[in-house]
Formats: sequence, structure tokens, C-alpha cells
Amino acid sequence: MTISRAADRICVLSDIHGNVYALDAVLRDVAQRGCDALVVAGDLAAHGPAPVEAVDRVRALDALIVRGNTDRYLAESATAGAARAPEQADSLRWSRERLGDERLRFLGGLPPSARFGDWLVVHAAPGDDEHGLWPDTPQAELAAHARGGSLLCGHTHQPFARRLPEGQVVNVGSVGWPLDGDPRPSYAVLERQPAGPEPSWEVSWRRVDYDRARPVAELERLRVPWRHAVRHYIETATWLAPRPGAAEPA
Repeated sequence: MTISRAADRICVLSDIHGNVYALDAVLRDVAQRGCDALVVAGDLAAHGPAPVEAVDRVRALDALIVRGNTDRYLAESATAGAARAPEQADSLRWSRERLGDERLRFLGGLPPSARFGDWLVVHAAPGDDEHGLWPDTPQAELAAHARGGSLLCGHTHQPFARRLPEGQVVNVGSVGWPLDGDPRPSYAVLERQPAGPEPSWEVSWRRVDYDRARPVAELERLRVPWRHAVRHYIETATWLAPRPGAAEPA
């Protein structure tokens, strides 16, 4: 998908992780708001109870989609992502088996980055889909990643926006399981501002509630590997342990 330069309201979501129940709630809210364009910043399927349904929902959208690190793990090989904890690797294998070859090819064929206007869309950081940008990431590092423009990302499941001298960095948070203490799915809305010769964008976030008991029940019914951690994240939006410096949620 190519986003028109005339688009005035762009909705951006990320990190669905097979939680189709959260995704459906977000998509209903997006439809009610009437966005001109939709962007999806990766991590569609892994670890949640409904990887097939999540991928199929996203594929049916008229959206600009980039690949996340877990999308890459699923598409690359049966051993990709195996360096993670054994239960996480088992969860990736579980998701991969259900997705099948054709959906895995779709995930593998997604681009690692995309541009519209002055925005660069990535999953985590440019050139590194495992390097998270956090609310407390130093300003100089954010500016180095933005490279004189504006950057949209996800991956850390923690929404934030930081202004830079020549743009901004926006992390849109997570649909599947936020990790900022608020368990409601988050997505970002970019709205073009009319003032000035160059496009200026105001960023806001939407939080959408849904029945979190549904994905939790499906995790248990299907005996999804690593479900104890996923359940904790869905229910509490908090880390299982204090965040280590290099830790990532998925």
C-alpha cells in the first residue's frame, strides 16, 4: 500500500501477537474514527492463541505493513528464535505449525521498513528489528535512529512520543499486550496540522478495552506454550520481573 500525501489522519498499530480479540476491538475503533490510512508495524502472530486469525485479519486490510522480529522468526526456519527461553521457542514452533507455509511466506515477504512522507516505519529500530526504543531511551540515540526525520515503531509494547529538532519518534505501543501498566490495547493516531509550509503531525493514542478473559481462556484451552507469561502480560500489562536492560517482551 502507498499512503497518499493527502492523508490527514493515519492510524498506526503494532504487536498484535496472535491476540485477535484485541485486534478486532482496535479495528472497530479505527473504523469508527475514520482514518485515511492504516499502518501496521509488525509482530502479527507469535505467542498468542489465534495466529492464523490475526494474520488473516491483517492481510485483509488496506494497510502499509512492515515485518516484526517475531514475524521474521516464524518465517525464517524451524530454529529461528531458538536462542530465546525454551518455552518461547516452543511457542514460536506452535504458531509456525498452525500458520502453514503460505502464511509464513507472507510474513517473510513483508518489508523490514517503509516510508511515507517524512516518516520511516520500522518494527523496532532502523536496521535492527530487535533493538527496542523505550520511553527512557536517551534523546541522542533517538535522534540517531530518526536520521533527521520522523520514526514510527513498536516492539517494546510501551507507547511514547518524543520531539526531536527535525522530527519526532513515536512508539505506538501494543495491541496484543501493552506493557505500560494499562492492559487496554493501544494504537496511535497521527493528524496532519495545517500550519506551516511543511507537514506537521499531532500524535495521540487510543486505548480500547475488550474482554481479556477470551484470549486467556483460549491460551489455556489450546495449551499454548509460554502461556503463563502471555497471560500475565494480557491481564496486568506489567513485566514478570523488573525489566533488564536488554530484555524484550517477545
